[in-house]
Amino acid sequence: MLSFAQTSNETIQLKKRRGNIVNAATNEVIPNSELKKMLDEDSYYDYIRGNRQRIGSIPLWGCTAACAVVSASCYIATNNLVDDCYANHHHDHEFEQGAFCNNGAMAYWLIGGLFAAGTVIYAVPSTILTISSCKNINNAVDSYNKKSTDMTLGFGATNNGIGLTLKF
Repeated sequence: MLSFAQTSNETIQLKKRRGNIVNAATNEVIPNSELKKMLDEDSYYDYIRGNRQRIGSIPLWGCTAACAVVSASCYIATNNLVDDCYANHHHDHEFEQGAFCNNGAMAYWLIGGLFAAGTVIYAVPSTILTISSCKNINNAVDSYNKKSTDMTLGFGATNNGIGLTLKF
């Protein structure tokens, strides 16, 4: 009867940190070449797909932020223009009265509305990609961690012949 145990360096626990898979004990990022050896084919595919989705969501989040900034700037400019027009309305300044104030405010309002719609249009796929990326990477980590903690009892070849094997 023989008993073998794993040493602590033979199996590690993984966790996700900032879109990367890291060693849970040391927080060191595990390179893709090592992950390909550690993970089964489906888990590695989940990780690669999640990583691509995460990278793909970055420019979309940038566009979302840019649209939000332009939209907010237009609404602030509209508010300032209207306030200036009302403040100067009683001083008989032709340039700031009437059509200019109304049309200028309307133009800023419309541009702000278009960029607000752009914010929503970019935010939806950004959010979907980010959630899907997290789900895929977490699936790869959970699959590996579950596999490394499973115990199986079987009958088969051992280093010393044939017998019962307990793998954990």
